[in-house]
Amino acid sequence: MRLIVVALLFLSISSFAQKKKKDEAPLLQETAEWFEGSILLNDGSELEGLIKYNDNNGVLSFQDGTDSRVFTSSRVSGFEFFDESHQKQRIFYSFPYEDSQTGVERPFFFELIRDYKTFAVLSRVEQLDLSQETYSTPQPMGWSSSTRLVVSQTETIFLMSSDGEIKPYIKIVSKEDDKVNLATGKDLKTTQKMLDEDLLIEFITEPGYKKLTDFAKQNDLKFKRKEDFLKILEYYDTLIAE
Repeated sequence: MRLIVVALLFLSISSFAQKKKKDEAPLLQETAEWFEGSILLNDGSELEGLIKYNDNNGVLSFQDGTDSRVFTSSRVSGFEFFDESHQKQRIFYSFPYEDSQTGVERPFFFELIRDYKTFAVLSRVEQLDLSQETYSTPQPMGWSSSTRLVVSQTETIFLMSSDGEIKPYIKIVSKEDDKVNLATGKDLKTTQKMLDEDLLIEFITEPGYKKLTDFAKQNDLKFKRKEDFLKILEYYDTLIAE
């Protein structure tokens, strides 16, 4: 009986999410879905059921048919779920890190991308940033000033040492505005920046790093591009498996 209730709940939530905000900008759309997973709370208790993690606000939601809760990173040690959209298991941990807005250290959710003996690769997506931007357009009698809504979101790739020190490695900023993307449907404007070129070599041998740079050059891959960096890590997996 409980499985039927959970299944019906999942179908109703999924249907509602698909109908909601279809006409909004990509960054403003609700992209989080409900998946089966588990949550480990700070007190050691574990919850199993349907969970949804919203990158846009950093909120973790839980449902099991009889219980419904919402959690922030301050109450959770970690959570995981099988992402059916991408057919992979996703694992998140809550680690203390300095808030770029306040300068105060507090817990944040980090997704585990890779886990090695000497380091781990993490990702953190920050909350959406909305701002107004002024721009000018030519008119027959001169120039006309207008404002547009600019929506941006930052993702940072981190390397975490075996003793828990977290350092930023790559910064990815996606932007859109109601003049360009909402009107024309163009893709998001994305910039990717390397924050510390020498950070990765701190965790692997110099000969190993040389093999990675050679592989990247041969395959036209850039360490600062997230998609390329993941391919480089896949190659690194084959090296350490030998």
